[in-house]
Amino acid sequence: MNSAVAISGASGWLGTETIEAINKNKLSNSQLLFTSDGREIVLWNSEKRDTKSFLESQPPSLLDGFIHLAFLTRDKVKSIGPRDFIATNLALISKACQFIETSKPKWVVTVSSGAILDRSTGDLEANIQVNPYGFCKRVEELLIMQAAHKVGANVVIGRLWGASGKFMPPNPAYALSDFIISAQKEKKIKIRSGGKVIRRYVDAGEFMEVLMKAAISGKSVTIDSGGPKVEIGEMASLIAEHFDEVVIERSDLDVTIDDYFPRGDDFEKLASAMGIELSDIKTQVSQTIQGHLITSP
Repeated sequence: MNSAVAISGASGWLGTETIEAINKNKLSNSQLLFTSDGREIVLWNSEKRDTKSFLESQPPSLLDGFIHLAFLTRDKVKSIGPRDFIATNLALISKACQFIETSKPKWVVTVSSGAILDRSTGDLEANIQVNPYGFCKRVEELLIMQAAHKVGANVVIGRLWGASGKFMPPNPAYALSDFIISAQKEKKIKIRSGGKVIRRYVDAGEFMEVLMKAAISGKSVTIDSGGPKVEIGEMASLIAEHFDEVVIERSDLDVTIDDYFPRGDDFEKLASAMGIELSDIKTQVSQTIQGHLITSP
C-alpha cells in the first residue's frame, strides 16, 4: 500500500476543517483514507466520496499518520441517553486503539476537550454521571496515548475549548453559532448572563493545522487551545456589525465573572513554532458568519 493518512470522523466539523487544512497547506503527500458514519464527503476539488462507518471499517495494514476525530458530541447525551452515549464513545475509543495497534502509524493526532477538567476545581474529571462527555474524553486521552506509545508513534492531543470556523455547524448549543442564528433570523441577540462571560476562541482549521504540523514534525504533546480572549458582549457586537438593525439585549452587568478558558500561551508558542499565525477574534467571527450564511436553508 502507498503511504496513507487515515481520518476518523472525517465528515464532521473538525474532519472537514482537517481535510481543508491538509489541502490548503499541502501538509501531506500521503493518500487520505476517510471513515465516518457513512455520510458523503465533498473534497476541495468537488470530488464526492462516500465514507465507511468507522466502527465497521478494518484498519489498513500500514499508516503514516492517524487523525482520530470520531466522537459523539456533548449535545448527544440528551438525545440518546447517557448509557448509549458512553457505550458508543467507548466503542469508538476502542476502535481507534485497534487502528493504531494494527496500522502502526508514525504519528497520531486526536482532539480532546476542556471538559476533561472539572469546572469548579480544575481537577481531571472523575464523575462519569455528572459529566459523561468530559469523563469519556479523559479515557480517550489515556488510551490513545497508551496505544500510540505501544507502537512507537508520537502523539499530539489538542484540548479544544472555544472554537470558530467556516465549517462550524449552525447549532444553538454553541454560543457563537447561537448569536449568529439569532442575528440572522430574529434581528436580535439576547445575552442571558448577568455577569461578564470571558472565553478564548481559536479558528478550528488553524487549530487542526497546528496539531498536524506538530505531529508530523515528531512532537508529542498534550496542549490546550488558546486564541484571543473575548467577552461575549463584545462578540455579540462584532456579529451585529454584519447584519442590518440587530438589537443586542442584555441586562445590566453584575459583578460576577465567568472566565472559563485555558490559561497560558503554550498554544500560541506552538503555533508560532509551526509557522502559523492565529486569526484575531474579528476575523474568526467574520469567517464563521460566512460559513453559516452558506449553509443556511
